[in-house]
This record gives sequence, structure tokens and C-alpha cells, in this order.
Amino acid sequence: MKEWGVILQKEFRPLVDNAIRSVKEYFGERFLAAYLHGSLNYGDAVPNISDMDCYIVIRDNLSDIDKKWISDTENNLQNKYPIINGIHLSTHALEEVKKDAYTRFMLKYNSSLYDGVDIVEFFDTEEFGAIKPNKKLAKSRLKFAKQCFADALDGRQPECTGELPENTYYIARKFARYFIIIEGAYWLMSINKFNSFKKEQVLKDLRENCSEFSDVLDLTEKVLLSPVETKISHEEFLDEIRPFMLMMFESISNI
Repeated sequence: MKEWGVILQKEFRPLVDNAIRSVKEYFGERFLAAYLHGSLNYGDAVPNISDMDCYIVIRDNLSDIDKKWISDTENNLQNKYPIINGIHLSTHALEEVKKDAYTRFMLKYNSSLYDGVDIVEFFDTEEFGAIKPNKKLAKSRLKFAKQCFADALDGRQPECTGELPENTYYIARKFARYFIIIEGAYWLMSINKFNSFKKEQVLKDLRENCSEFSDVLDLTEKVLLSPVETKISHEEFLDEIRPFMLMMFESISNI
């Protein structure tokens, strides 16, 4: 198993280890790989607020029995580990991964292998339709990104964020992660300056390439690190970042 060191916070390790061990025991030789993404992957999950996003790859298709086992296991783990707010063992057949280039892109650039074989290296090729972090990718998802931001502004649940917490400060944190870090990373792709989805790297690259929005980036960093202490509601945060988001959307659309 991969040694995470300080990346996987120690308070979440028992949950993750138990979840992956259960998956491996159930699927046996069918199991191929388990990837973590989201806040657990980057070591900044918040106890009782963050969820667990895990992408499981198996050799064959899921049966109805498999699907019931996954659902029951998610519920059992949630009851056993209330430190997490939602467990998602998203399980897919190898053929699905081979056919879905965008999934392979996300596994490669925005996830980490936790156990098993890194299948991405076998299928991230031109033969299978490799996707690169470039202008084309940034523009291909612009419509989706704009809709997500519009939904957030209108008080609706954005499709991109998953379930939002009840606390307005933690909603602001989730919006900071998605709209500034994730969308910022795609904007960096559009200007050929992308290095990583890690928040520290994205903020560094954004500061270097759009210094006129340093106040927005400083606020984002504060919200990500100490949302409650910063005391910025999600409505206030959206209002503050709106000019920055519109700049990025316009920039990408003009490619």
C-alpha cells in the first residue's frame, strides 16, 4: 500500500484503510486499483465536513449483488466513522476506464493511486484517446463551468461541488476549492501554465499570471485554511470572486 506520510491525515487513515481492505477482500482477484481524489487526496479534509471520494477499478462489470454490497458497505463505514460526511466507493469496470479518456485524465492529474496497479499508465495513450491539460480541454468544459457558477450565484446546488455542508463558512471553502482552485487550474491550462491541481501550486501560478487579482487569491487562501475564523459567508465569497471568474471565463472563450 502506498505510504502517504503527512498527505493523508492520520485521523482519516483508519477509515481509508478499512474501506480499501473491505473492497479488496470482497472483489478478490477482480480488484485492480483504488484511487483517492478530493480533499482526502490532498490532505486537507475537514473532520465531520468532508466526504471520501474513492474511484475503484475492477476487471469485469458490476452485478446487482455487487452494487448492493457497495451501497451497504458505504453505509456501514459511514456509521462506523462519523468523522467523514459521506463515503463514495465509485466502482467501475476496466473497460469503462479504457473507453473514457476524461476519467483517465482525472485519475492521472487529480487523483492518487492508493492501492493496486496504476492502470492509467497503460491506457493514457493516443490509441485510447489521451487527454492533455491544454487549451482544448479548458474550452471543452467552459459551458459546464459557467453553469455551475451561475447555479451557485442563484443559490442552487452546483453539479460540480457535490453535497454542500450546512455551515456557510464551509460552503465558502468548498466554493474556494472548486471555483478558484479547480477552475483556476483549467484557466492555467488555457494559457499553457498548468502544473498541478494542488491548491498551493495553483495559487502560486495564479499569482504569477494574474497579479491584478491578488486580493481574491489572498482571500481564497484564508478561506481554504481557516473558513470559520475568516468569517466570510459563501454569498460574500461568491460576490468577491465574481470578477475573477468572469475574467477567466471570458479569457477561455476567446481562445
